[in-house]
Amino acid sequence: MMTRLRRVQQWFKNLALARKLILVNVFLIVVPLGVIGAWSFSIFASKMEEQVGKYQLQMLKQVTLNIDTYMNELNRLSLMPYQYQEILDFLGTSRKPGEALSLQEIDDLNSFVSKVFLNGRVDIMGISLFGEHGASYVVLPESQYMTTYQLGGNTEWLEKAKGRFGQPTFITTHEVKSTSGTVYQVFSIARELRSFDSGDTLGYIVIDIDPAAVRKLLSQVSLGSKESLYMTDSAGDLVLRKEKTAIYPVIDGLSEEGVSHHTVDGKSLLVAHISSEVTGWTTVGVVPVSELMKDSLVVRNSIILIGGICIGLAVLISVFIAFRITSPLRMLRTLMRKVERGDLKVSFPVQQWDEVGQLGSAFNMMVSHLSELGYRLYETEIREKDAEIAALQSKINPHFLYNTLGSISMYAEVEGNREVVTMTNNLSRLLRYSLSGRKEIVTLRDELDHVQGYMTIQKMRYDDRIDFRLQVDESLYSCPVIPLMIQPIVENAINHGLDKGIGEGRIQLSCYQELGMLMIVVEDDGIGMTSEQLGAMRQRLDKIHDLGGTSGNGLMNVHRRIRLHYGEQYGLQLESMPFQGLKVILTMPIAYSMTG
Repeated sequence: MMTRLRRVQQWFKNLALARKLILVNVFLIVVPLGVIGAWSFSIFASKMEEQVGKYQLQMLKQVTLNIDTYMNELNRLSLMPYQYQEILDFLGTSRKPGEALSLQEIDDLNSFVSKVFLNGRVDIMGISLFGEHGASYVVLPESQYMTTYQLGGNTEWLEKAKGRFGQPTFITTHEVKSTSGTVYQVFSIARELRSFDSGDTLGYIVIDIDPAAVRKLLSQVSLGSKESLYMTDSAGDLVLRKEKTAIYPVIDGLSEEGVSHHTVDGKSLLVAHISSEVTGWTTVGVVPVSELMKDSLVVRNSIILIGGICIGLAVLISVFIAFRITSPLRMLRTLMRKVERGDLKVSFPVQQWDEVGQLGSAFNMMVSHLSELGYRLYETEIREKDAEIAALQSKINPHFLYNTLGSISMYAEVEGNREVVTMTNNLSRLLRYSLSGRKEIVTLRDELDHVQGYMTIQKMRYDDRIDFRLQVDESLYSCPVIPLMIQPIVENAINHGLDKGIGEGRIQLSCYQELGMLMIVVEDDGIGMTSEQLGAMRQRLDKIHDLGGTSGNGLMNVHRRIRLHYGEQYGLQLESMPFQGLKVILTMPIAYSMTG
């Protein structure tokens, strides 16, 4: 988990600044709006359910009140036998099964039943009078009165009526069958009738009522197609249900009054219920939460739509602002990359003086300074190269001139022969080549002519003890080279190789091409160098800025000039062993741009 979190952090750190701003803004917009929207919808749905529950409960109270009023009227009808002593007397008589009634009893009973039907103002479908000792008078729907009904001891309503001590007992919907065989649905009110004098039970009155009367009261409540309204008795059995409503299983375990949530067959239901103090029945109103939330879905969809529009606009604005803010930074990054590639002709347009504008202004100043410093550095390097070349050319060892002039003076004093003329002419050419014109490029022929003139003088100085040999590929004579390049190497061979030896010395000068390079080799058979001296000299050649010291300046100067002119890959290479001479190899690019 921590590894994944670190990866996410690293991924976020590596994002472009504009994307970081967009993600942060989207997070700061979506999360609060989402939380507020969800919280608002939850509060709205909760309050809506609460209000609907209260409305349902209030509606059920009104319905129950109307039903209780109706039931109280039935209750008063069940008390009518106490107004007619002859009815009470009839119920108190003992009767054998099938025993006929007297005409007076029939008249009294018919009169009583007629009065009940007339005063009821309800849909009474039947009246039954049952005496404790076998007397009975039953009027069923579409039937003549019967006197042969006998009460069974296990009749459910009878047991309830006996236990209520004269209070009415309401019997849930059940079936009765007329003499014609027609079956009717009725619910009934039963009452135990007692004697005023002795308090003994005389019998029972049962009034059968058409359920349509109560359904009519229930129909006054307007319900949706998926809502349900019904009544149950104290045992939880269905009494009756409002017509043309949804049918749900009867819910058990309801208290006297309240609103609660129940789940039936996977459906969440909002159930309001209230129990009647008159009948003991419970009126139940059921509304599916999904149906209830239809109106809230409109609110939810509105919240989502408005929230989506707001989030979309906010994201678009965030994207615009993020790219607008980071656009100068991206431009600055592009300009910096150009500067990295060496393009200093760039400028950042400063249009505001915030942090980005100040950064752009500093960038412009930096580029300006870099351009100026670059120009100065380039100019300085050019001047430095020119100065170094001039200095190197001017630092040619003057000992030769001094020695030559000394020799001329000596010969002039002693003999005054032709040798003086020769040395003087060669010296004149040497001075003219070395000090006049300051040419940067000469041909290899000119350079070799200069070396030959130099060696002519040196041979005369050393009484022909020097054997100088020249081997050149004639095709190379026209190659352009820098002046005074070979003579210092030959001079170094004489001064540091042959001059310190005894007897004759040999100097071999060879010019040839190899791998596209001009190779000039100066080789002598002098005292050479030890491995330590050779290593030190090679190290000095690697450090081309070191021009100090008294030994080897000719080599260092030539090496430095070649590298300044042609590049670091060219210059001098040294090979030597003690008492076996020194071999100096000059390398430079070959060209044929000049003619001899």
